[in-house]
Order: sequence, then C-alpha cells, then structure tokens
Amino acid sequence: MKKLALLLIFLLLSVVLIACNNDIQESQKKEDPTRVSKENTKRIQTEKSTVGNEEKFLPAFKDLVTPEISLLSSEGKMKYLFDFSYGEVCWNNCDEFIHYNYPSIHSGDVEVGDKIQIDWSTLKPQPTEIHLIHVDNSDEYDSKEVSRKQKSPENTPLTIAVDEEMIGNQYAFEFIWKDGKLVEGRSIMNFKLE
Repeated sequence: MKKLALLLIFLLLSVVLIACNNDIQESQKKEDPTRVSKENTKRIQTEKSTVGNEEKFLPAFKDLVTPEISLLSSEGKMKYLFDFSYGEVCWNNCDEFIHYNYPSIHSGDVEVGDKIQIDWSTLKPQPTEIHLIHVDNSDEYDSKEVSRKQKSPENTPLTIAVDEEMIGNQYAFEFIWKDGKLVEGRSIMNFKLE
C-alpha cells in the first residue's frame, strides 16, 4: 500500500513539474517583442535564400507555398482546383543520383478540350529549371519516365490543352533550384488525367 501511495505522489509531482515547465516556456515566448523580432529577423536572414550568388541555402521546404493546378473549361473558365500531390525529392542536400519513384495518384476527371493550368508563381525563390514529365506507372513498383520536356520557369501560369492522348496518363512537374551547376533542391508535383 505504501508503494502505491509513493507511486501516486511521484506521478502527481511529475505532472506538476511538467505543467510548470510549460508555463515557463510560454512566458519565454511572450518576451519583449522587439528582442524576439530582432532574433526572428536574424534567423530568417540566415535561413532565407535565393538561388544564385547571394546566399547558399533554400528556406525550409515546409515553408514553401505549394504550387497549384486548376482545371479550366475549353472557354478558359475555372472549373475547380485539380487533385495532385507535391513533395520534396531532395532539399539543401541534393545528390544528382537520387531515384524518384512516382507514386500512383488519384486521377482528375478531364474532357478533351479542357485545359489544365499550373501556377508556380508562389514558389519563393522561383525554381531555375522546370520539366514536364510523362510517367508510365503501369508497374506500380517501378515507374518510368516516358518523356521529359523543359519548360521556362518564367512561364507561370502554364496552360496546357488536354487532348485524347493525354487522357489516362500520369504526369509530373519537376522543379529544380540550382546554384550554378549544383542542384540545391528538387520537388515534384504529380497529377493524372482520366
């Protein structure tokens, strides 16, 4: 019985200590706003990046705004945002030999004559290279690239008219950030037309 009482007291003290620790952390967060602002500015300046000669690192991938795909009618009116997946392949530590296995993805319903519009203008910094990739995912364990076409990074939003050959196929946009010849980051946007 004494052991049980000691155990309960120990648990109660642990809970109190954890609560006190959380209160201390909260009060530290509410410090002088000018000091915190200066610290945040200094942190952002060291994390902030543009690809090129100015600084060397990209911002954290989770801080990037995701590009979007919209489905437009043949008249150019937006029907809805299109279903896609977006993720990093490598970030701030890239090796050019990383193999990316394109995931099977839920397809978006399209009709011949519709247009898909891909907008990556929200990506900061802007990628230095972009590729549109046609993916063969008939083997779910080993997807293969059928074709790869380079697109201009400045051409955002990019509108592509859907034709019969595109329906039933999976595609990906590969975004690459380079510093000279060195790849700093790669991300992929996957979508399928059905």
